[in-house]
Amino acid sequence: MNRFNSIFAIILFGMLFFFAFNSYAIELESRYATIIYYDHDDLREFNDELYMGRMKSRMNRSGGDSIEDEVVDKINFIVEKVRRVLDMFPRGLRFSIVIRPNVREVKQDFKRLYHINVNYIAFYSPSKNRVFYSADNANLRVVAHEIGHVVVENYFKISPPQRIHEVMAQFAESHVTD
Repeated sequence: MNRFNSIFAIILFGMLFFFAFNSYAIELESRYATIIYYDHDDLREFNDELYMGRMKSRMNRSGGDSIEDEVVDKINFIVEKVRRVLDMFPRGLRFSIVIRPNVREVKQDFKRLYHINVNYIAFYSPSKNRVFYSADNANLRVVAHEIGHVVVENYFKISPPQRIHEVMAQFAESHVTD
């Protein structure tokens, strides 16, 4: 009976740790993406850094005035703009976005996934269909570039070579404000 109690306690502790860790994440749903963040201040900074300029007047507003609503509206607008720029409209496009507080944490995410040290301020993981952004570097061109990778990856049945992928993402980045 003592062994059973020990095993039960370990399983219970593991479940509590797992659920406590996962409940820390906050999720927003946009038309195309699940936006995951861990601190409201990070979402606020992401929103402030993601300045839309003259394009803000062309955005469809969901009606809400919260930071969450504004981020969702911006992401929806950028995805739709990138799709038009690339002339690629993948069916049922869904992906996730993780907003990290800074570049150091984005680098750590890349290292955890790919076991390589990089100097990226953002990246797209095709295997996870997930974009990682640092809140303090979320400018329009960076966001459009990574979403360009998402659109390209989800458009083709077989992913194009990395160099072609990068050229298309750079094209989306360059023309997002057209």
